[in-house]
Amino acid sequence: AYQERLVLTRELRDAVAAKELTLFYQPVINLQSGRIDGVEALLRWEHSEFGRIPPDQWIPLAEEVGIIHQVTRWVLDRVCRDASGLRARYGDHIAISVNISAKDLAHPLFHEQARAILRRHHLLPRNIILEITETAMMTDPELAQHTIEILSDMGFRIALDDFGSGHSSLGTPALFRLDELKIDRSFLHNVLDYPARQKILKAALELGTALDLDVVVEGVEEEAIAVWLQQFPGLQGQGYYWGQPARASLESTGAPLPSHASDH
Repeated sequence: AYQERLVLTRELRDAVAAKELTLFYQPVINLQSGRIDGVEALLRWEHSEFGRIPPDQWIPLAEEVGIIHQVTRWVLDRVCRDASGLRARYGDHIAISVNISAKDLAHPLFHEQARAILRRHHLLPRNIILEITETAMMTDPELAQHTIEILSDMGFRIALDDFGSGHSSLGTPALFRLDELKIDRSFLHNVLDYPARQKILKAALELGTALDLDVVVEGVEEEAIAVWLQQFPGLQGQGYYWGQPARASLESTGAPLPSHASDH
């Protein structure tokens, strides 16, 4: 509602300053071995009046009012603080994914600020995957290419997020220096029931392989789909099938990771 939007806009700045935001982490699973290869940091805002507000409702507001960059810096700092606990839980090998926006890519000091945050916590850029949606990359492709190259040269790994959602172009992954392709959850809709949908998903996976990218399929929620995806070598999966996202402090938001997702 319009009134709710006004309230959220006013209170968003206070929420960031008061650290009312919380990070949860969702594992990324190697589909063949069951090993947890990484985690994605998911940002949550628990509002005192409206309860949990979905990110797609307030992240655009943060971009509109000009504080998304402040939010991203907070997330990076929090992730770095949580890193030791996450490694203790899942293994030293894990990478931690952080979502960044078009506003971050356009910020002239973002790469320096990101590197400074990691240095303060004695972490290396290669431990962090920066996830960027295709929409964000294509807002200003030349600027995005430039910023991504700088971040990549620093050692950050770059992922194209939500590939296949909205108006995607098959050529987009080839435009940028990427390390990972994240296939949007929409590819899994009825995938076991329709051979044509299976062919489309396979084509997306083959694109990632042809570009020598790590490939993650998002939105895996059923055992049958997880098993079916095991036929693709090296493929990773992410979704509620392996459990609800959890805090770094091990306070789970739902069922714990089942035994078929190895802790190491």
